Amino acid sequence: MILRKVFWISFLALSFSCKNEKDIESLEVVRPQLVEKSFKVTLSLVLKQTDDLSLYYTTDNTTDFKIDPIWVNVKGSENSQEVSFVIENDKTPTQLRLDFGMNPKQEDIVFESISLEYNGKKNEIKGANLGLIFRADETKCTFDNGSGVIKALVKDGVRQNPSLYPHEKILIEEIEKITK
Repeated sequence: MILRKVFWISFLALSFSCKNEKDIESLEVVRPQLVEKSFKVTLSLVLKQTDDLSLYYTTDNTTDFKIDPIWVNVKGSENSQEVSFVIENDKTPTQLRLDFGMNPKQEDIVFESISLEYNGKKNEIKGANLGLIFRADETKCTFDNGSGVIKALVKDGVRQNPSLYPHEKILIEEIEKITK
């Protein structure tokens, strides 16, 4: 009787455990992909303290940044890291504004490069050329395009949240290199 129970339990376990198993070589690898018409902005920077960064954009050639920004939480690191923002739903930006966080303990930020990607095309701007594309919001920070250092200003003992605004005409030309 006990042998009969063991036999049936073993038979049922084998029947159900082997059903629908696939050979590992036959499994399909699923990789996340950008939506075909997404616009991706990737920053390379050194951000020493964990902080929230945001990307503002417009689609009407103005710098009237009314569209809700895209926020990304970035873990602080002494090393260079990449931070990506994706503008989806077939929206093509014409202007970009970069806000470099709100952490009152944030140290100087080193902005090394920006990469713009759209529909398989890529445009990377780095080093001193960043100063041709972006300028500091002088009420909140300074930006040394030679070193890439962004320093938050302190007013009445309060650290301001650094922002970089576009040099409008030049940024539009850089975006059009990958969208036209």
